[in-house]
Amino acid sequence: MLTRAIAKLPFPGRAAGALPILAGATAIGAVVLLCALLLAKPTPVHIGVAAAIVLLPVAAYVALAHPMLFPYGLYVLLVPLDNLLAVSSSGTLTKLLGMVSGLVLVFWCLRMRRIELPPRSVYALVALLCWCFLSVAWAPSQTDSMEWVRQYVSLGLLYIALSVTPISRSDFRWLLAFTVIGGLVTAAIGAHQFYSNPLVRADGLAVRRLIIHAGNASIDPNAMSDSLLLPIAVLAMGVLRTRWITLKLLGLAGLGFMAATIALSGSREGLVGLIVVIGYLGWRTRYRIQIAILAAATLATSLALHTTLWTRLSDAISTGGAGRVAIWRVGLDAFEHNWLLGYGLGSFPSVYDRFYLHVYQAYTNGWTSPPHNLLIQVGVELGVVGIVLVTWFIVTTFTGLRGIGPESEIRDYRIMMEAALLGLFVVSMFIGLFTDKYAWLVFTLAAQVRLLGIQEARERRAAALSEADS
Repeated sequence: MLTRAIAKLPFPGRAAGALPILAGATAIGAVVLLCALLLAKPTPVHIGVAAAIVLLPVAAYVALAHPMLFPYGLYVLLVPLDNLLAVSSSGTLTKLLGMVSGLVLVFWCLRMRRIELPPRSVYALVALLCWCFLSVAWAPSQTDSMEWVRQYVSLGLLYIALSVTPISRSDFRWLLAFTVIGGLVTAAIGAHQFYSNPLVRADGLAVRRLIIHAGNASIDPNAMSDSLLLPIAVLAMGVLRTRWITLKLLGLAGLGFMAATIALSGSREGLVGLIVVIGYLGWRTRYRIQIAILAAATLATSLALHTTLWTRLSDAISTGGAGRVAIWRVGLDAFEHNWLLGYGLGSFPSVYDRFYLHVYQAYTNGWTSPPHNLLIQVGVELGVVGIVLVTWFIVTTFTGLRGIGPESEIRDYRIMMEAALLGLFVVSMFIGLFTDKYAWLVFTLAAQVRLLGIQEARERRAAALSEADS
């Protein structure tokens, strides 16, 4: 009944002349806004609110006709800057956009009566979410654990909605463009702050790392570098595929810019992830000479910059990865004491403090530490059951792309997403990222490439049947 009722609603994508009417209304609203600005001295907040009201009709049209472009496209664009976009104490702008995007996508599927079968990764994710909810029962702090459950559920529901919503190749290409633009904007903000912000320059050139600040908010340098791996994979594939020299040069400049930002952040895991992404592209594609040139240019760029990256690499063994080895030993000791069920979702900091003095600390890291390893975090919090479920989800996300064969027109998309997934998995061994939106963006884009493969196979079968009938 609900599906039929929604299907009868007027849909802007099919309403003749809807877009010109909305464009005209927006133009009139823009003229009114301009006149108001000439007569008053509004604040930036007033200007922003007025502009949002003027653009609301066109935004609503695009949301109903092309939900992948808006609001979800805006969500993709802003994911790397997530931590800087707090709108309240309980969430960020990207969290709000993600919730709205999920609702819009569900509405679109109901209205168009189109939905794809979920991939196997969805079943793994549902099982994981159920286990996370059960773990609240034995967590040290059920309040904190429920907050983690809400984060998992919100990210998981958006992933499920995107993995079953049909998507066109043109919309997918737009999402890839938004991904690259978001990475370049993040890199530009980072480069500007690194060379001009007093907060960044406070420690001096010899030891400083790039940490993007906006008011009281900041982005962890490791998380920022990890969020750039997907844009780098997308842009690198675009550079390799294009035959336009101008586009190749511009793309190479963009890749160098984002790679330089990783170097400025001093993130060792980011560098390792970058090597994995570029190496996988070189292994699986026919563009090996271009990949070699790209790798050499990236290395030269990182060496030319005055950063702490190479110093941190040389200190990695003596410091145990800045204390990561000691953290992992504490986590493994805790895991051995409750290996089956774990201590409950979100419990790692408190459990770490409980076992901190049980393990010799060759490099003192201090109390209440983050896990710095996805599998150790999951093992401590959710036990072996959680490790199996998370592994099942990641593996099925990767293997879900196997249906796209060498003859497929979107094979390069498959290789691009496999490179991003492998890079993400490698950096997850040094950071807990399962509640970070940039990680779930990789998962969802991989699921959408799978959908494109299904649609391509369906079109080939239809064409073959048509030729047989003729």
